[in-house]
Amino acid sequence: MTSTVTKYPVVLLHGVFGYGKTKPLWNMWSPYWPEQALDKLNNNHFIVQVGALSSDHDRACEAFYQLYGGRVDYGDDHSRQAGHNRFGHSFGGTTALELYQLICSDFFKVGSNHQWVMSLVSIAGPLTGSTVIHLFGLHELRMVPYSLGHFIGATLGVWFKLHTQWPVLRHVFDFRMPQWQCGTTFREIVSPYGRINRSTDLAVFNILPRERMKRNAQLIDMDKTFLVSVVTSSYVTIPRAEIALIGLVLVFIITAAVGFSRGYAALGTFSIFWSTGTLFGLKQRVQVLDYASIPSLYTLLLLIRRHVRMLHMIFDGFDRDVWGENDGAVNLHSMLQPWASAIDRPFEGSTQRDTESTASTSSTLSTLSESMQLDAVPVTGTVDLRSAPRSDEKGLSIQAESKIPNLDPTEPANFSQLRRGTWYVHRVNKNHMAGTHFDSDSPALFQRLFRVMVNHFETTPEGSKPE
Repeated sequence: MTSTVTKYPVVLLHGVFGYGKTKPLWNMWSPYWPEQALDKLNNNHFIVQVGALSSDHDRACEAFYQLYGGRVDYGDDHSRQAGHNRFGHSFGGTTALELYQLICSDFFKVGSNHQWVMSLVSIAGPLTGSTVIHLFGLHELRMVPYSLGHFIGATLGVWFKLHTQWPVLRHVFDFRMPQWQCGTTFREIVSPYGRINRSTDLAVFNILPRERMKRNAQLIDMDKTFLVSVVTSSYVTIPRAEIALIGLVLVFIITAAVGFSRGYAALGTFSIFWSTGTLFGLKQRVQVLDYASIPSLYTLLLLIRRHVRMLHMIFDGFDRDVWGENDGAVNLHSMLQPWASAIDRPFEGSTQRDTESTASTSSTLSTLSESMQLDAVPVTGTVDLRSAPRSDEKGLSIQAESKIPNLDPTEPANFSQLRRGTWYVHRVNKNHMAGTHFDSDSPALFQRLFRVMVNHFETTPEGSKPE
């Protein structure tokens, strides 16, 4: 695979429960990104490591200071409202969006503006949120006590408390959320009314569709950068060979047990020999298995699809048919672009920049005050529900979706037609693991993205018109 080195740095922001260069299990777990392939394709990239469950605002601040240098400052007003510590250590697509908003508004007071970011790329990003949050029991910015989400949150909170007290446990998995160390007791962590579970300054609340749409209505300077969303699918392939090998191993094990128990030592020994050989072959296949194509997230996919059909009108214009399809974590319609609700549209002449909102943004920065590219796991397009007629709510999403350009931004023949401020969609038949180490086709995906960056994004002057 040929190298495609970009002029400006590419920044990669992981998603919820993701990680950067430092891997779980004493650094022995698989990398999050296809690091070896990225090094060969384009060594001009940065992998940042931010809070596993922190809000977009907090993650964006952490990413900025990792790239720019200095100690993380979340902002005094934001910290008081959120209820966590103001300072801490140096969530994907939406975090990139939030970072872009903070950079455009010069939130960090370093003279930043939109020119610091050349492009935003979202891979399976919940640009308009995800209904998986409702499945877990989060509604209208509150956690339903004793719901599935509450129990999951309490369990994770206990782990967070344990690895805060015994740092050695961070080698197993580190949440990287020191700003919440002010939540000191186990009772407060487990209680649905505790400071952490009551706070909306967490990733899960940032991807509630209605809240995400409110934030999307406030995005600024989106017409000044190139926008790409990699949209996944509900497509799966069955790993028949691996299933057959597992079946053979079980047959050999049962045969060996029967052989030894009935005195047929030769049969037992023969079966153990073949089961060992089959296990070795199975191990080789599992190591190269494409987890982004097999039904690894299919149970969650079916649960989300079924739950969407039972949801109430979670926002004005919500269409269950459109929102049902998902990749096992995020609704496909949400990935297309950051849709915005007409209800939440700000005043036309407003210059409002709610940069301390716990929403999301896809962008990046470096110590250079020059343009750069940004890739994130989970961002999408910019057609917006506000432009669709309010009289036909059922067709609202479909009408707006029809305005998305049917133009694959990674096809060289389309490069000259790409312009800033429009979300372009590249589709892949993968689940939510697309673009990660667990996707065997991720190197090819990144090569296509790097190619459009080098051949068009970096060579097109600001203000120029598409051909």
